[in-house]
Amino acid sequence: MNVWQYEYEKRRKAYPVDFNEDPSEWEHYNHIVDDRNNQLSMLWNSKVPGSRAPECLHLEMAQAWYNRGYDVSEAEEFVEEGLKVLEKGDFRSLEVISAQLRKALREALKDPEHIYWKFENPSSWEDIKKSFKIKPEEISALNLDQDEILARLKGGWLGQIAGGSYGTALEGYTGSVLREVYGDKLNYYVREPETYNDDVTFQLAFLKALEEEDQQLSSMHIANKWLELIPFGWTAEYIALENLRQGIYPPESGSFNNFFSEWIGAQMRGMVCGFVAPGDPLKAAHYAYLDGIVSHEKNGIYGEIHSAVLTSLAFLYDDTKVILEKSRQFIPENSQFAYYFDLAFSAAQKYDDHLSAWASLEDELKTFNWIHTYPNMVAVVLSLSYCENNFDKAMRILADCGMDVDCNAGEVGSIIGAMNPELIGKKWTDPFEDILRTYVPGYEEVKISELAKLTFDLVVK
Repeated sequence: MNVWQYEYEKRRKAYPVDFNEDPSEWEHYNHIVDDRNNQLSMLWNSKVPGSRAPECLHLEMAQAWYNRGYDVSEAEEFVEEGLKVLEKGDFRSLEVISAQLRKALREALKDPEHIYWKFENPSSWEDIKKSFKIKPEEISALNLDQDEILARLKGGWLGQIAGGSYGTALEGYTGSVLREVYGDKLNYYVREPETYNDDVTFQLAFLKALEEEDQQLSSMHIANKWLELIPFGWTAEYIALENLRQGIYPPESGSFNNFFSEWIGAQMRGMVCGFVAPGDPLKAAHYAYLDGIVSHEKNGIYGEIHSAVLTSLAFLYDDTKVILEKSRQFIPENSQFAYYFDLAFSAAQKYDDHLSAWASLEDELKTFNWIHTYPNMVAVVLSLSYCENNFDKAMRILADCGMDVDCNAGEVGSIIGAMNPELIGKKWTDPFEDILRTYVPGYEEVKISELAKLTFDLVVK
């Protein structure tokens, strides 16, 4: 039936109701205003669910766009005005200011003097792959039997879940504040661990898409799994989901009006791409690209590629320093991501301890939000450089760096767990009792051992 015929027939057959039995519903719509006010308040003044660190998404939009090389001076005026209006509880004015702020960012002009424009940003998979300086002869071949691969996958998932649980209570604060408040309590969970974490959510959607693929995995298929399984997101994922709901699919879903498209949201979920491509870093990188463009672009995608490559390489080498060094071949040359990776890698060679290395980089990183890809990638580089293959030490280094600790600890935990599951002490994993809890429909409670088996089945598919 044509759409016009459908509507015509429906209207032709419709008759007025008996209002005694079916009264007007307008009075029940009053909650819409309250719901919108709550959403506006959340976008201007919220707290991270796990750690309760403060956030202001609209301010962070302007910060993110400044980092992308745009003149955000006009938008900054709306930020200041919005914060003042929020204090007064004037949500109607705040609605207008929010729109004006986003308009100012969308229309912001490039600042030609900004460092961002000095780097190259390949976007297509072919261009990204060409920018890699891969030396195939330097990458070892996978030499593991299937039982060992399964064991490594379980170790990787356990490491990720433990790391994410460790960092959930710590994210959004500086390392110096965390040390001041917790001291040596940072050597373990600072509170009862919980496995709820949005980082895992997107990886489950990826696995489901890969499980259902009939010929070749596509970004559209991954995007559809997001719509089916993921009710909400934050920063880049929040905007990507809104785009998807409007029918804007990858790669535009990751770039259209997405001021956070170079933040950590892609990097935090790249490990699953390495899990399903153990010992094949180029395949892992391609999977990460397909997944990344759903919500990110450019350096945000390079972050997911790097996370995937590190995880894939963990099945080949038994030293985190070697894994880190090999991963450099899969970072686009002349990109800003490569610039900050090289800075961190050099600092790790120069200083005897991670705190000195981090301190030497803080001035370079200070303009970036704690959820941006770069400072968190730097923390991961330092953790892998200084941890001496010790899971406990790796976690502590990440806490000492601060920033998005759960994402970073989940990434490093995945790498160390896949490299050698025995390196993760049972004190880290016993509290879970083999159960992962999520807010994904159909995956509210999943056995970690079964998650590892599902991942393994996709490896040998």
